Amino acid sequence: MKNLNMTYKKKFLSTFFIVFSILLISLLFIFLGYKFLYAKPVYDPSKQRDSSLITEKELQQQIEQTSNGVFTPPIRTNILITGVDKAENLTDVLMVASFISTTGEINLISIPRDTYISYSGEDLKNIRNINSNIPRYMKANSIYAYTKSSGMEGVKTTIESMLGIKIDYYVKVDLDAFKSIVDAVGGIYFDVPKGGLKYSDPTQNLYINLKEGRQLLDGEAAEGLVRFRKGYARQDLQRVEVQQQFIKEFISQVLSKETLMNNLGEITLNIIKYVETDFSVSDFPKYLNSIPNINPEKMKTITLPGTPQMIDNLSYYVLDSNSIKDIVDEFFYGNTDPDKENDINTSSETTSE
Repeated sequence: MKNLNMTYKKKFLSTFFIVFSILLISLLFIFLGYKFLYAKPVYDPSKQRDSSLITEKELQQQIEQTSNGVFTPPIRTNILITGVDKAENLTDVLMVASFISTTGEINLISIPRDTYISYSGEDLKNIRNINSNIPRYMKANSIYAYTKSSGMEGVKTTIESMLGIKIDYYVKVDLDAFKSIVDAVGGIYFDVPKGGLKYSDPTQNLYINLKEGRQLLDGEAAEGLVRFRKGYARQDLQRVEVQQQFIKEFISQVLSKETLMNNLGEITLNIIKYVETDFSVSDFPKYLNSIPNINPEKMKTITLPGTPQMIDNLSYYVLDSNSIKDIVDEFFYGNTDPDKENDINTSSETTSE
């Protein structure tokens, strides 16, 4: 019964998590910005300096160099985003975001968890260098479970080869992050729809009881809000609208200077607890001048198109390779990337058939 409850919960939250992950990335950038600009190194003469650390003087030099254009971000930065269920090591959320530094736009591709992934040639050889027992084909959400000994490298190289793109960084988020982040910022004020929301499902351990009107929602209440569906006339469509409204409220309230300063400690602790990334403080100078351009309202999202198919008695989501090429061209190259022809990997052997 516990596993069934978790399955229901992940199904309800996965769509909302796509948008919420972008917000976590924004918070991550802000956290690194504060750390970069204001953190003071503590000098301890008894300890030898770690050559991988950056001194305050070096940070200041990088800030000055950034202002002078020495550190220029790439036009596009591609970020792999995964939401991992710790209990099963499955990536129930798998996305790639492309950040355009000149405009602040974020293009986001969602890869369905049941996507059919097959390996052949060099890709099969490389993936089996990580785990010799890895099968030739699997669902996309299983890649991490088979290759976790390499961190996110197995997932990263698979998605790079599948889409024909280069991934610059990864962000791995625990699926329990949502409630904790909302609680960390002191809750979110939200205007609950007319009539209120009431729903009970013991099989999911889900109990929603929200009165109508504007009120402060803690993490548990916010989760109930974004999961509620049964009482709406248009069910899923109306739930998505409420989720979008919640995101806008979250952005306007959490990203305000006062909220950030008052809750920075809790936000930081939750990012450290729930978010893992290879984006480091030393990478930050390149993006210092681009961060103010980040605008979640400019975000474009799409789910890779495909069709459900049964393969060896298992249900897979088989991608439409022709449509994917057009989507990748639009979302990851478009007209803003002059290096398209140099960067694209046209000899990809990892396929989603």
